[in-house]
Amino acid sequence: MKKLTLIIVTAVLCAAMLAGCATPAAETSASVVPSESAEASEPAAAANTDYMSWTGAEWDAANSDEQFAAAEAVLLKVGDAMMSNYGELVEQAKSDETVKAQIDEQVESLKSSIATFFKSSPEATLSDLVAASTQAVESLGN
Repeated sequence: MKKLTLIIVTAVLCAAMLAGCATPAAETSASVVPSESAEASEPAAAANTDYMSWTGAEWDAANSDEQFAAAEAVLLKVGDAMMSNYGELVEQAKSDETVKAQIDEQVESLKSSIATFFKSSPEATLSDLVAASTQAVESLGN
């Protein structure tokens, strides 16, 4: 059951990364300055923002915004492990509202997969999920 859950989570991560990469990014500038709206959208009340250390208990205790931020962190970690500058590309792509909506939809889907992962492995951490997902995706490429 744990292997099946991991495969499903990996598939969702891959789909989310492909959605972020497949959409044309806005023109890039020499420097990217975060906007005030991007800062305002981050959860303000996150007590433990070291998302990679979260177990099922922290996931269950988190509100929806915190879970979204944690799922996005997982997506970016796996993406960065597979492709350099993935996180920067995603942030640049988010400047297009249509693309941002697609990425946010994928992150919401990933939240469900992470919840399923923690139901089958409550003592595992998000870091464990990232490591296993990265390894599974790399093995698909070989």
